[in-house]
Amino acid sequence: MTTQDRFDRTVASLYGAALADAAWAPVAGAINDMIGVTGHGLTFADPCRSEPEIFLNRFFVAAEHRKDLEHLYFRDYYWRDEAIPRLYELGDGELAYRSTLYTDREKETSAAYNEFRRTVKSQDGLFVALDGLDGCGVVWSIGDSTERGGWTQDQVRTIRRLAPHLRQFARIRRAMAGARALGASLAGLLENRRSGIIQLDRRGRLLEANDRARAVLAKRDGLYDDEGVLAVGTPEEDVELKRLLARALPVYGAQGVGGTMKVTRGEAGPIVLEVHPVQKTGTDSRSWEVGALVLVVDPIARPRVDPRLPAMVWGLTPAESRVAVALATGQTAAGVAGELGCAESTVRTHLKRVYRKLGIRKQTELVRRVLALDALRGSFR
Repeated sequence: MTTQDRFDRTVASLYGAALADAAWAPVAGAINDMIGVTGHGLTFADPCRSEPEIFLNRFFVAAEHRKDLEHLYFRDYYWRDEAIPRLYELGDGELAYRSTLYTDREKETSAAYNEFRRTVKSQDGLFVALDGLDGCGVVWSIGDSTERGGWTQDQVRTIRRLAPHLRQFARIRRAMAGARALGASLAGLLENRRSGIIQLDRRGRLLEANDRARAVLAKRDGLYDDEGVLAVGTPEEDVELKRLLARALPVYGAQGVGGTMKVTRGEAGPIVLEVHPVQKTGTDSRSWEVGALVLVVDPIARPRVDPRLPAMVWGLTPAESRVAVALATGQTAAGVAGELGCAESTVRTHLKRVYRKLGIRKQTELVRRVLALDALRGSFR
């Protein structure tokens, strides 16, 4: 097998793992082996919130998923890791040697660098920063090189080539997890009600779409079905969509490449299209028909929870309840402050009181609890 064949096979497996719930570890092992490193981690986070929200995080040594190391890092080291603020300042696609993100003094005193990084053999590793859209970031953390003389040009070149695929993998993985669709078959995805799913055949023509995607197409607001061909409103965006589809559905059996774009709508704000190539597999007969998936992500289609519910169920004040619902359904602290006509610091004070009353510490826990109240939405009819 040539180096190119090995790379293409790894990328194909990576795209397959983005849709499957249990296929990530062997692909991670193949990536570690192909690059020649001790291990790697992938994190998708929103660092812009008052409490950074982690959407996705995995750490692998060889082909083993190390949950113990993930727990150890976020429990004991993340909040005092001196490299984190500098890491979020890196540009999209920028590669940085881990040692350059710590000062000489920190290399002597930092617990994250001297304890955790040494334990996982990543003091001489690399970081790659990748854009996750809308202020979110994807961080690919790579362990030490296993080459005798340290990092080689071939290793760095392979990392740079893999980085765009890791970014798309993380985006798709997050979207599928948000739709609770990880591990679903291609036929099963059409039953999903939480996200818009469009299936294209290997010529790029519209094969099938679920109810949510059909509703978007029927509005013809930005995205529409043009006699069996997916199309968008503006000429510039239509060119971009055709480029993405051509990359995802190359001719002559070449490896498809995923991509992301925003589509302009009238007054509703943009939607995001995640284009994902589908490999032919014997385990899913529909994969021989489907060439690509298009996930339609509507950032403003947030769950709606009556703000009176948290007050009634948990004994929150009306202001605390409004803040809890707004932040749990995707608004920022600044946005909530603007709506309520108060200072952002006041919003954060309300949030702290909500945390204390609920006995929680993280925004992810708040999101889970608030969205669970949606089952009570009939109480105020």
